[in-house]
Amino acid sequence: MRRLLELGLASPVDAMNAALEPYQAWIESVVGCPRPETMTLEFEFPFSHLVAEDLMAGVTLDRQCLGSAAALRRIVQKWELPPSTSPRLELHASRDRQARVTDRKLAWDPHWKETPIAVWLDGIDHAVVSTDIPYVSYIEKGGLNWRQWVIVNRRDVAASLNLLRQIEPPRRITVVGGRDIPLPDNGYNWNSVVLEPSLNELVRDDFETFWESEAWFAQQSLPYRRGFLLYGPPGNGKTSVVRIMACHPLVSTFSIDFSAEGLPNDALSELFQTAEDKAPALIILEDLDRTFGAGGTGNRTAITLPHLLSCLDGLAMQNGIVTVATANDPTALDPAILRRPGRFDRLAPLPLPLPELRGQYIQKLAGGSIDEHSLETIARESDRLSFAQLREAYILAGQRSFRCGSAVQAEQILAAIMTIREEAIGIATKADGKRLGFGPGNSHEGPTSTSRRRDAGQ
Repeated sequence: MRRLLELGLASPVDAMNAALEPYQAWIESVVGCPRPETMTLEFEFPFSHLVAEDLMAGVTLDRQCLGSAAALRRIVQKWELPPSTSPRLELHASRDRQARVTDRKLAWDPHWKETPIAVWLDGIDHAVVSTDIPYVSYIEKGGLNWRQWVIVNRRDVAASLNLLRQIEPPRRITVVGGRDIPLPDNGYNWNSVVLEPSLNELVRDDFETFWESEAWFAQQSLPYRRGFLLYGPPGNGKTSVVRIMACHPLVSTFSIDFSAEGLPNDALSELFQTAEDKAPALIILEDLDRTFGAGGTGNRTAITLPHLLSCLDGLAMQNGIVTVATANDPTALDPAILRRPGRFDRLAPLPLPLPELRGQYIQKLAGGSIDEHSLETIARESDRLSFAQLREAYILAGQRSFRCGSAVQAEQILAAIMTIREEAIGIATKADGKRLGFGPGNSHEGPTSTSRRRDAGQ
């Protein structure tokens, strides 16, 4: 006789509560009340940075992964782990980022796992308990996920949250479908790039004025948002300008990796919603022509052009958001992206630099050491080179001067420019002998150098 066996799957919340059972008595003792009188908050907060740093004192650590430790020390009185518990940390081999790369100083990159942490904050009698809890996701076909829970005495919720909100996380670009990109604290520096005066007004002044004019937008009953499209051949500063915008001290910055396979439309919607929740915010959409252009092959997600347009149009208000996109060839983009203000209000070209800008850029790299006559010669001989190619020429000249034990000379820069030009001609020559880019009879823009660094010119 057959017997029917019925299996029931616990919800993730039930499984997560079960994971806390061994620590129940300890949690109640440190938060100062029974569990029913607590509140469980789900949010990501890096208490583990401080604890991992203390536990691994004397070990060289990758400081980039413990960015909040110093800020937390200002508001944390002490911390504690459950008794008779051995904390578990996942370690990745890394390097000491405070040392020179060639010194090969190794380090460990620590990642805290499921052990709960009790933290006493300044001015608050009871601890808050933070724990990362693993659970199995049915939606992701049994994939292992983690959620951070913070358990707080209900009487302490307001004071704890108000204190924690003062801690700014390390600056970064949050990338949906990819790895987050750290940003330097001093990266908001427009003097680090060379821009034509008209472009400086078109992008920098407009960008900075926008953040100063919220009251005016409200008085005019206008949506408080802005859009920029930066376009032009590779190597002329699009990514550099975007990076500076991302470092503005006011903004939280978000992006999406359109090469991440299978991301749904909802991922883009959540990106815009998260940006609004954390406004003022910047959203970066790179290489739109490769992703949504004619014959574009860069979009491996399930995100569609109509949905992108819907997000750009802002069916919700999306106040306090600037969207900046880049494209090498704007003519490849669907006209719907370009022709409606409110999607991209300012279309800013970053073309190959003219002689004056080429001279300014080389002089900037050289620290003002090139004389006027030599600078004019360099600017003339570097015709149709991008900023990326000029930078590569300066690096090549620097390598040669280093071997000679001398400072970089104008003659070495000129020789390097010739080398870069010859390499570009060689790469642009097809097997059948036809030439593209530099060379007799070719008047269009030249290709980038063999390094092919996308927008690495500034």
